[in-house]
Amino acid sequence: MTRVVQHDRTAEEAVPTDVDRVVRAGEELVGFLAPDVEPGVDVASWLNVTRFAEALGDENPLYTDPEHGAGSSHHSMLAPPAFVLAVRMPGSAGAADQVDHQLATDLAAVTVTWDDVVRLGDRHLTGRIHVTGVTAELTAAGRPKATVTSTVDYQRDGERIARAQAQVDLVPIADLPPIRPLRRYDPAEIDRMKHELDTEPPPRGTTPRFWKDVTVGDIGVTILKGPLTLADLMVWTFAEGRPVRAGNLVHQRLAERAGRRATHPITQWPVWDRAEAGLDSAVTDPGGPQAPGGLLFALATQYATHWMGDDGFLRQVGARLHRPFRYGDALRLTGSVTDRCTATDEAGSRHHAVHLRVDGRDQLDEPVITAHAVVLLPDPGKPVRLPIRGGLVRDTPPET
Repeated sequence: MTRVVQHDRTAEEAVPTDVDRVVRAGEELVGFLAPDVEPGVDVASWLNVTRFAEALGDENPLYTDPEHGAGSSHHSMLAPPAFVLAVRMPGSAGAADQVDHQLATDLAAVTVTWDDVVRLGDRHLTGRIHVTGVTAELTAAGRPKATVTSTVDYQRDGERIARAQAQVDLVPIADLPPIRPLRRYDPAEIDRMKHELDTEPPPRGTTPRFWKDVTVGDIGVTILKGPLTLADLMVWTFAEGRPVRAGNLVHQRLAERAGRRATHPITQWPVWDRAEAGLDSAVTDPGGPQAPGGLLFALATQYATHWMGDDGFLRQVGARLHRPFRYGDALRLTGSVTDRCTATDEAGSRHHAVHLRVDGRDQLDEPVITAHAVVLLPDPGKPVRLPIRGGLVRDTPPET
């Protein structure tokens, strides 16, 4: 657990650290639009949606086949719930781009709450991101860090369809743990992963998962992702929907951003985009590039939609990221039902909710991501009613 650092240094200790500078500059942004996260796509076109689904390895035809979607209870092909990340990625680092520093930026946690689905052809999709807090804290190891919290409101034609809340940690580069060497798999591990990929069960799809049939303690299937390749990272870069600049364009942009600009540690080129560090295999040697936190979050949401079926609705996913997911790593996602209840929204509609815990662990069985999902399920003759109006108030006590 972290705690707030008290700024009570003596005069001799008053020289501000990188964390101090980022926090003090960032405090000026609290309550205002974040300057460092650019908008992505604004339309749920077939290309944008299928590109996003393919970046996750999601084979559910509800997200890729217009004919299948038209025959579903939604009467339309949908975008995967995490598609809102392509509209605007949650996770501002506050004023870090404007202040010279030697801090590593890391998406630590993100929660998305959905009020409605995104349908094929939806236009005028927007995401407004505000900085909501900037603090100086200590890591679990007692090291200083800056923490930036932000909120994104996603809208379609002016009506909210989702809200995201994110936490970004900025930690001194010198305090980062050493990079683990690239994983080399032995024949037994390779055979196991090939078998898992060849026998992976399909998404539940059109077979309804009714709330009445779910029991606390139910265990879901295990889904294998990876080993992570360069192609996976490239496809995700395009699926995110954010601008990708090169040449003189990136040179001009970095000239105005002291905190984003750095000297490349290998080539010594002085105008290098620090944000590319995690994707640069030369800089991340011997461990290789690492997946952005948004990709890990999206994979956790895919597990939930894979489990719930096409007639369910993913209301919320809250995730915490524990360690990097690097080139060559494998990720096994498992799920278990932790609670079920009924709840009522502000319009008086009653919903049947299931709480699903999703754990993602790497090939060393180390935790990479932990997510908690709230899924609304139908019951016979009682479909999920959308959109959700306001918050949900629980009607029943927790089940054991």
